[in-house]
Amino acid sequence: MASSNRSTGLRCVIVTPEATVLDVTARSVVLPLEDGQLGVAPGHAPLIGRLGAGEVRISQSEGPSAGQRVFVEGGFAEVGHGTVTVITQRAVPADKISLADARTSLSEVSARKATGDEAIAAKLREQSAARAVVRMAERSR
Repeated sequence: MASSNRSTGLRCVIVTPEATVLDVTARSVVLPLEDGQLGVAPGHAPLIGRLGAGEVRISQSEGPSAGQRVFVEGGFAEVGHGTVTVITQRAVPADKISLADARTSLSEVSARKATGDEAIAAKLREQSAARAVVRMAERSR
């Protein structure tokens, strides 16, 4: 079965509670897991991983600009049966991200005061996500 997936590609689906953000056939997908990035190609072993905040890169054909990029923040990814399914609370295509807005958001999060362990941890998670959005927007310029 894996050999037939290699010739047909890999289905990549990104969903939020509100909508299906993306449903495409890809050559490969790179996912931002909590503990690093994971590259997935057709025939990859099944797995479930916890997503961090970062960029999902979908390569659809040959060439440097032949793909899509989507920012995701948390959730889970499931790989199996020729499909990568991303379930997340937030998914924003790269072309919908404004660099100015991303930088403003990062400044606002960084300026916010946090008291107590839980509030500090939440602020650090928000800052990490805001930095990832800024990096993605900078690459889109």
